[in-house]
Amino acid sequence: MDTPATASDLETQARAYLEAFEARDIVRCMTFYDDDASVSFVQSDYKGKEQIEEWHKARFAADLRIVGLEKLTVEGNTVVMAAVVTSKRLKAWKLNTIRGTVTTLFEGSKIKNLKFGMQLG
Repeated sequence: MDTPATASDLETQARAYLEAFEARDIVRCMTFYDDDASVSFVQSDYKGKEQIEEWHKARFAADLRIVGLEKLTVEGNTVVMAAVVTSKRLKAWKLNTIRGTVTTLFEGSKIKNLKFGMQLG
């Protein structure tokens, strides 16, 4: 049985994932996910590593970038990051950046569910 991850471990994992995402390292990004993980983004859900890998490829193609990490909190096995993001699509809508939250549920040291929420206004 896995030893439960500490808050410090989960913060380290979350930050390492963000680094891999920013580096556009899809192989490394995928190592953070549980085999049956899911990602909720805008109004779509992606389940399993194959769909999550396709989601990453689409986000990288759209040049989704986290340009600011305003806050990171760990509660139990959940990491919540308040972030500022930009992308080609946002810029096409005349929005340079938007604020949002990334809520990451971990199972051990692997991401079980990643959910994006946007803050408008």
